Amino acid sequence: MTPRVLLLDLFGTVVHFAPQVPTVEVAGTPWRTTMGWLQATAADALPEVAFSDLLGALMHVTQEIIHARAPDYHEIPSRERFRRALLHLDVDAATAPAIAERLSLAHMQHLAAMTVLPDGHLDTMRQLAAQRPLALVSNFDHGPTARRVLATHGVTDFFSAIVISEEFGRRKPHPTIFAAALEAVGATPSEAWYVGDSVGDDVVGGHNAGLPVVWINAEERPLPAGVAAPSHVIRGLPDLPALLDGSA
Repeated sequence: MTPRVLLLDLFGTVVHFAPQVPTVEVAGTPWRTTMGWLQATAADALPEVAFSDLLGALMHVTQEIIHARAPDYHEIPSRERFRRALLHLDVDAATAPAIAERLSLAHMQHLAAMTVLPDGHLDTMRQLAAQRPLALVSNFDHGPTARRVLATHGVTDFFSAIVISEEFGRRKPHPTIFAAALEAVGATPSEAWYVGDSVGDDVVGGHNAGLPVVWINAEERPLPAGVAAPSHVIRGLPDLPALLDGSA
């Protein structure tokens, strides 16, 4: 049965990141990251801190956040991640929040600039939205930037509801973020499909919420052991209309 409503992931599904992400070196080890863009702002805001030390602190804090996510999956905003990294570097606690906000906004500005809307996605989104309500369910630690990305690529108005983890407070794969999107469009799990590219966040998350899952598997990766199979697998978003009309 085809769904009355579609829930869609954002990054890697509707919008993609540009393939070339800069590499910076931390303690002699290359680190593929967007943080290289942050170097000028960091030098101005924290002249006494070596950039490699800042990146090392961010890596440390990020790993702590990731390890602490399950089972509640509370979202930690970008500015809080930077604040914790600054405290790790013994930056004064009174000034750390303002510096963290500045660093976070600089990082987000460059992160947004690295997004692309792949060929065929705008027409696909227009076609999907003409047929049924769409809701966005996105893990992202800065809501305004996620919304700016949507607006920049001209896809905001295709969505009847937008749920971003930083604004909602929890992230996928926790079922409540999916439930919030379903409630916003007045649908039950049996009336919807969820479409996303991540195994852990999207396939597992969709299953947690009781949703049939369409897994975007562009590289035809094997499904990890122990993960329940999605209902459908496609190579990319432009393949979704044919799946919905039964011609795929």
